Amino acid sequence: MDSRFAEFVDDLTILPDSAAVWRRTADFAADTGYAGCSLVLGKSTDGQIERPRISSNFSAEFQHAYAREGLGQIDPFLLFSCNTLTAKKIVTKDLSSFPDATSQHATFLEHAAENGAVHNLGVPVRMSGNSNTLFGGWIFSNSEAEQQFEKLHEDHATTMHLAGVLAYERMVALGLGSMGAEQLLSERERECLIWLCAGLRVSMIADRLSLSESAVRLYITNARRKLGANTREQAIARAIFSGEINL
Repeated sequence: MDSRFAEFVDDLTILPDSAAVWRRTADFAADTGYAGCSLVLGKSTDGQIERPRISSNFSAEFQHAYAREGLGQIDPFLLFSCNTLTAKKIVTKDLSSFPDATSQHATFLEHAAENGAVHNLGVPVRMSGNSNTLFGGWIFSNSEAEQQFEKLHEDHATTMHLAGVLAYERMVALGLGSMGAEQLLSERERECLIWLCAGLRVSMIADRLSLSESAVRLYITNARRKLGANTREQAIARAIFSGEINL
């Protein structure tokens, strides 16, 4: 496991509030190569985004326009990317990242690009779909040339995806309390999550633990179910902040 990521995870467990978690996440993103860091959230009513909010190191003018002047209501990431929990590359120089986008959404992308968000990694942490339910995710950005960003994405997208999920789950834990002291997971389920967090694939975990790949997948599935997690990344985050696993 990368020492910077391990340090980041350790720091998250002791930070006192959501603002501190955001700052630490922005610092980790910058150290990794993503100069821009934004957490965007909103609520959906009849397909419309209500009360969009942003925590970002973009300009104050952009943040004001996002939250107060309707810019967040045409954010293509919230509108089109948060129907799954899949991280994806987002390019703001054209509409190729959002096939369903219109010229109105292009206006948003132009504003984002002006703030340095030319190439981005979008990391949804809560899905849209239910009315009046908060949803959204992280946007990790930079303005490097496309070739350099492709290398950055290849090397660090998986790490930043997990970092975004971990950070948001820590924010939820700070606001809503922990999942309780009683341990839920079996020893094998914990081992599988720990090795997932270290970046191992299922086949590699199976070799390390002398298990079949189907057994590893079953342990991971059971851990997700017990933790109420929709994805492996969310399961790892909840396991860490509930005390189920220690890195």
